Amino acid sequence: MAFGLKIGSKIGVGVDIGTSSIKVIELSKSGRKYYIDVLDIIDLPAGVVTGGVIQDSASVAAYLKSSFSKLGISEKKVSIGIPCKHVIIKTIEMPKMKPNELESSIFYEAQRYITYDINEVSIDYFIIGDSPAEPGNDLIMIVAGKKDIIENQVEFVRQCGLNPNVVDVDCIALENMFNFNYPEEFDQLTAIVKIGASETNVHVFQKGANLFRRDIPIGGINITEEIAKKFQIEVNEAENIKTGNMGNRSEDFRTDYYIYLNMILTRITSEIQRTIDYFAANNDKQYPKKVYLTGGSSKLTNIAEGIETKINIPVVYANSFRNVLFKHGALDDKSDFFSIAVGLALRGVE
Repeated sequence: MAFGLKIGSKIGVGVDIGTSSIKVIELSKSGRKYYIDVLDIIDLPAGVVTGGVIQDSASVAAYLKSSFSKLGISEKKVSIGIPCKHVIIKTIEMPKMKPNELESSIFYEAQRYITYDINEVSIDYFIIGDSPAEPGNDLIMIVAGKKDIIENQVEFVRQCGLNPNVVDVDCIALENMFNFNYPEEFDQLTAIVKIGASETNVHVFQKGANLFRRDIPIGGINITEEIAKKFQIEVNEAENIKTGNMGNRSEDFRTDYYIYLNMILTRITSEIQRTIDYFAANNDKQYPKKVYLTGGSSKLTNIAEGIETKINIPVVYANSFRNVLFKHGALDDKSDFFSIAVGLALRGVE
């Protein structure tokens, strides 16, 4: 899925612009094998990106240019994503028809499902495959993204001296990463939970079709801020503690901290439970067979166990690097941060 900018290549560069960091990864393909050439995580100051939308393009561009220079990336074509909150995604059924007929029909069909002003969005679509209920129909994913958001991201990329090869959607890139790395799960009803910096995203999908998605406004930054407020410490200090750097803190502090952290994580796991229960209640009580976790905050203490206990479904970590090889050593511990970036880079590789 892209908004009409795809250019073929055997090298794909994914640039995932998040609230707290940018993830850059270059993949290459040789035969049937995919390789990670280089990757980078660029920490961003607070406020330069909010909700995936760039507020200070000059600063972010400087960080990105520096990363490309450091990594030695010469490829100018990159794949970028836009936040799911600025996009409407619908999976519909339409009678099978010739490509030119479908092209002209999609726009009119989309107007039934798009709540934005139709003149303010760019529309793209993807044929998933045959309808399981009606053999004469196709399942089609329609994507409508706000033109101003797309144009801002494209203009930013060009400001960096790069070419926007693919404009994708973050949630579709995430699912693309998963389908690439876990093809054996394609037919199964599956959930991915991405716990990022500013929010937690829950996706339920099957056979390439997104059946349900919900964004929960709690993420790693919120957790850090709550820890800082509770223990009256600086945000940077709270972030260090959250990531396991306790220093010489007393046992009493550690005990109080873990009790408070569990209270916060219980709120997140409860929202995830409500989301999956809601999906099941509206889909003949069907629950995902497995939940895959990813995102920079997904490995906080006891969160996987907490989700599994609440929903009584196996919870495992998704490895974004599962089906790729490393040209320079192994970096599996960074997999959680690169789930979207990998999905974007794959779109750029022919």
